[in-house]
Amino acid sequence: MNKYSFLAFSALIFGQAGAQSFEGNTLPQDVTTTFKKSMISLSDKYYKDGKQSLLWKWYAPNSIVSFNSPDIAKSVKNFKKRAGVKLWVFNEIPQSTPLVFNFVDAQGQVQYTFDFNLNFTGWRAAWISYSDMWTPDGGKTTEKPIVAMNVISPKNVSNSHIFIDRVSFENYVDRQATPDAQIPENNRHLKRDIWHWGLLHKWEQTPYDLAIPAKISPAQKAQIAQVEKRVKKMYSEKNLSEKESARLSELDQILHISPDGTKGAPLMQKNNVRKGEDVSFIEINDYLDLNSRAYINTKNPKFKNDFIKGVKYMLNQGFAYESGMGTNHHYGYDIKEMFGALWRMEEVLKQENLWNEARKALVFWSGLAETRARVEAKRDELCDSWNTLLTPRLTAALWADTPEEKYRNLKSLSRWISSTLKFTPGTIGGIKIDGTGFHHGGNYPAYSVPGYAGIGEYLNCVEKTDFVLDKPAYDVYKFALKSLVRYTNLRDWGLAAAGRHPFHAVYGGMSKRAVLAFAYAAVSNQELDKELAADFLRLSKGIVPSSEYKKFINLFEKEGVKPSNSPQGFYVFNYASQGIYRYQNYMISLKGFTKNIWGAELYARDNRYGRYQSYGLVQIIGTANKDGVITERASGFAEDGWDWNRAPGVTSIQLPWDILESPFVGSDMLNQPSTFAGSSRLADGKYGMFAMKLGEYDVKNFTPSFKAYKSVFCFGNQLICLGSNISNDNKEYPTQTTLFQQTAKQKFVYSQQKNRNGYMLKDATGTLYYVPKGQDLEIKLREQISPNDKTKKMARGLFYSAVLNHGNAPKAQKYAYTVFLNADELQEKRIRKGKLNYQILRQDEVAHIVKDKPSGVEAYAVFKEFRDDKAKLIKEISEETMVMVQPQNSGVLMSVCNPDLDLGDYNYTTSRESGVTHRRVVLNGNFELAKPNDKVEAKHHAGKTEIKVACQHGIPVEFSLNKR
Repeated sequence: MNKYSFLAFSALIFGQAGAQSFEGNTLPQDVTTTFKKSMISLSDKYYKDGKQSLLWKWYAPNSIVSFNSPDIAKSVKNFKKRAGVKLWVFNEIPQSTPLVFNFVDAQGQVQYTFDFNLNFTGWRAAWISYSDMWTPDGGKTTEKPIVAMNVISPKNVSNSHIFIDRVSFENYVDRQATPDAQIPENNRHLKRDIWHWGLLHKWEQTPYDLAIPAKISPAQKAQIAQVEKRVKKMYSEKNLSEKESARLSELDQILHISPDGTKGAPLMQKNNVRKGEDVSFIEINDYLDLNSRAYINTKNPKFKNDFIKGVKYMLNQGFAYESGMGTNHHYGYDIKEMFGALWRMEEVLKQENLWNEARKALVFWSGLAETRARVEAKRDELCDSWNTLLTPRLTAALWADTPEEKYRNLKSLSRWISSTLKFTPGTIGGIKIDGTGFHHGGNYPAYSVPGYAGIGEYLNCVEKTDFVLDKPAYDVYKFALKSLVRYTNLRDWGLAAAGRHPFHAVYGGMSKRAVLAFAYAAVSNQELDKELAADFLRLSKGIVPSSEYKKFINLFEKEGVKPSNSPQGFYVFNYASQGIYRYQNYMISLKGFTKNIWGAELYARDNRYGRYQSYGLVQIIGTANKDGVITERASGFAEDGWDWNRAPGVTSIQLPWDILESPFVGSDMLNQPSTFAGSSRLADGKYGMFAMKLGEYDVKNFTPSFKAYKSVFCFGNQLICLGSNISNDNKEYPTQTTLFQQTAKQKFVYSQQKNRNGYMLKDATGTLYYVPKGQDLEIKLREQISPNDKTKKMARGLFYSAVLNHGNAPKAQKYAYTVFLNADELQEKRIRKGKLNYQILRQDEVAHIVKDKPSGVEAYAVFKEFRDDKAKLIKEISEETMVMVQPQNSGVLMSVCNPDLDLGDYNYTTSRESGVTHRRVVLNGNFELAKPNDKVEAKHHAGKTEIKVACQHGIPVEFSLNKR
């Protein structure tokens, strides 16, 4: 299991030790101050919790207020689990010297210390773990028996005051506690560049490496004007709907902001909101957006005044320049509309003398400062930035005061985006060399595709200007879009790439916004990209066209572009342990998982039962709905009543829901011990295969003895599915391999044919299955009841399914069946007679070998060192490998693939590049390479040829050999 699950677990288990209250009429007894030098009292002037805070006035430098809560001694016992302090400070008078926080033991000796800069007004957070503090001599801290926290006033400030609130001594301080101008080094983890949400302060210290041009041309000014016009168009200025008006009234009550903006519901990052007391960024985002739009359309001064007090409140609450809000991760999803709101109210804010401060805050929170230099090579989580922050950064770039500065900002932003569009290493976020899009350490289109959409919207704004993608970046972006087309049908990607969102109406396929990205990219450069334009036309099928869609449809048709055809052939995506076979209008998704590539994302409240979605999945999406659009749902896949044990193609132990449910308190990216799972192809994808060694780790509710070797061979309309070495010691629950599980209509009638060769049956969408005799086939048409993957609420559905039973605690069991796509009557007749176009040459613990008779292709799924002294051609294969070979007139066409990315051990993600591994194949006969290949060596001797192939990235190496 991935260690990432522990992080979420920590927050839940270790949590908050105790909070200091400043409510009521009496000061807490464990908060004291130095006699005559300072004074503490309760105040309702400002608060970050309840309705009061602690007011501390001092009258001499180095005055002290002490917190002697017993929670301090309790919390430090969790030192190694990121125990520490969380509190908030309201400052009215900025100072140049900091507060000093000292944590002392019973003898008054300082054990931990940190400075808190007072160069601000409003609320700021002081969140820091004991392990991230310093010893008095600046060294690394260790666990010490501290009993009190002393706050010391600035050494050169003789008379001032602050307000303190929301003080708690925590057993766990957020791992993403955010550095800011108050405590720039409060989190050592963030020195890793992958924690991008917490790098705002770091980026703000970076100077621009591009100079502001002395002068720009009229043409360049016109380009900026075009960009500004298009960006503003992205922010809706429509008057409020009835629903939005109701939402605004609700927000008035929820936020209850004072007229001067100094008070209101405490504003916190959403993961730290106390229900019914606090609000998160989305509330102030909506409040500003709705008030600004209401004012623009009605000129009602109430909305103007509420907007102004909302901005003041936002800044006072700490959503301000160089403030980290304690923790700020994933905020990009919640602040998008703020930028449009401020822009449309620019003149109003200038009249109130608020524009500069508000603009500075949002420019900071947009992360535009990251674009001042080239992107870090190991920058992770790019999809979130593309999706949620590109438009805010584009907006912020245009808020500069001069055209020349705007031009510099836009060039820097353009360079930044281009520098992110390169193939990223390991499992960090971004686009991989095989076209997959990574987030959370895996191929995750629910995140990557909205990111692609964000890039598309950027390209729409900068179309044909100096700010478009450079050529290498455009090529990578286009490759990602083309890859997306290959692993979706029409717009759905199915269970294989579902992550934690199986059967989800929103996160299960391309949105309208994502489809538009193809059009925006197609027109972004001077010459129309007709290939992407054709894909746009195809992907638009069934979408009710907006004016934007109609514009592009008309433009592309005028240019003679026609909708592209459905992709055909086999595509390898081994960064996802996945193969995609496209045949006619079908998409077959073949999915495994490994030690490095997770197979499912299991959350405590998402995809609770989804562990089996990559246990050798064979999902067929190829059926159209009533509108003629191919969808996952029309192909028979829906959640209500779905048996989570029976994803199509998988071999699984049939568990009750309480055992199948994820046992992890937080989240887990499900891995397994084996590194062998993936796909390969031959003849540029005319033929393909999938293979995996399946296993489970020794954790609660899993079966470490569970093993299965699985393969699928794709020849024409045939999917030959094999399994061997199916074993486990689970005597309580049976093991099965599922052929299919599909929704069925009430009047559906199924049939099966049995003859001397085996069974023939069709699934609910008419696809033919052939099961050779000697296997325990179970077919059911029944109403099923199953829990929702998020809520656990039980739901019903009528399903038609077929499974092969392997029994309880199976030992070295096998299975074989073949799927025939769109089989005609002649083919069905031949199958009934046992006249098959393929031959299973071997099916055991060493290898699965299948021959396609018409083409002569032989495909080898080798699970351990292979040797066949009687073989005509392939005598030896060194270890776990997929090999495909086809005789040719002068020799053979061959491909060799090791799907293992060779990334080694790591926690959650790694930026390590895929390693180069070598595979050895020995052929009978003397052969030589038809042309040089830097990945292949061929040496022949005494009637045998030894082939050595360098494998990397899970990409098949294809080459031709000539006979000597």
